[in-house]
Amino acid sequence: MKYTLLFLSSVLLLLISCKNKTTEPEAAKEGPHIEGLIHLSADQIKRAGVSWGVVEQKSINAVLTLTGELRIQPENKAVISASADGFITQLRVRLNQSVRKGELIATLRKPDLIDLQQEYLETRDRIHFLQAEYTRFNALKDDNATAVKNVQKAKAELNAATTTGQMLAAKLKLYGIDPEQLTTENVRSELRITAPMNGVVTAVHLSSGSAVQAGTAICEMADFTALHADLFVFEKDVMKIKTGQKVDISFPGATGKTLKATLFSIDRVLDPQKNALRAHARIDNSAGLNLVDGAYCDARLALDAAPPLPVLPSDAIVREGLEEYILLFDREQNGDAFFKPLKVLTQGSENGFTAFTTETPLPADAKVVRLGAYFVWSQGKVEEFAEE
Repeated sequence: MKYTLLFLSSVLLLLISCKNKTTEPEAAKEGPHIEGLIHLSADQIKRAGVSWGVVEQKSINAVLTLTGELRIQPENKAVISASADGFITQLRVRLNQSVRKGELIATLRKPDLIDLQQEYLETRDRIHFLQAEYTRFNALKDDNATAVKNVQKAKAELNAATTTGQMLAAKLKLYGIDPEQLTTENVRSELRITAPMNGVVTAVHLSSGSAVQAGTAICEMADFTALHADLFVFEKDVMKIKTGQKVDISFPGATGKTLKATLFSIDRVLDPQKNALRAHARIDNSAGLNLVDGAYCDARLALDAAPPLPVLPSDAIVREGLEEYILLFDREQNGDAFFKPLKVLTQGSENGFTAFTTETPLPADAKVVRLGAYFVWSQGKVEEFAEE
């Protein structure tokens, strides 16, 4: 009897063991390590604060990130040069001085300037005399009292004097002297060199007493109100930009400050040094910043409004190398959750949200990890290493 009971007990244990073996594959099949899915236990979800929800549809303006530099175009710069040979008797400006158009820059003494004015005044008086002579001879000719050749001679001398006077007057205008106002009382021995525009003196090349030739540079100036940002746009992005687009400009040395600008001009030729197209943005207000020509800047150019796209909080999109993923909620089992990575292509960010597209449309009821995406992703990596 004793051996019979032992036999029956052994058979019963064998049957139970066989039953467990047959159910093990199914349990494994439905366990946490399902291929292609990331498993999180209920405790992990609670501790990491992982949450998921539906995907929203929003219209987000795409932003093009650019680099650039502040520039003043050549038409807003000036080189003030000597208009004739002579000596600088006064230099009335200094480096970084603000000057207005027409303000005196320097005076230049030209030794033969008095001779030129004297010749013009004498020629002007001679023209008056020759005009009277021509009128008199012309009247005598009508009365047959003189020869026609005298009339012709008087006319020729008048024309020659008039031409000489016009040439002398043109030279005086080049030196800034109004020939109409010139008299023996206001003859000048010095030339006034004035600013051709409003601006700031950026370089001074000479000093008082310097001997100069015509065309010698005295100083340089620039209009800093025309300072704008030259943004470098690579060829692949050229078709995305157009005049009128808004730009946010920031500087490495002014953390937290952003200047508003507007794209007003786009070059038609690539810059050979930068291998990019220059797009010019006019800064609306310098906001008290000391902006300088040639300063480096960063820019975010707002592109045209995009159609509504799926959007998620920017932290819900996981980046690994050059690829980007979202984590789809697959199912829940006994408090545990399973997630499936899905590759996406981001389209732009705004106010903490990022728009994206997928190769196939998302189901209408799809739920995606919105908080704790990187924790879920790292857990998937741990499972991969464990399987290896």
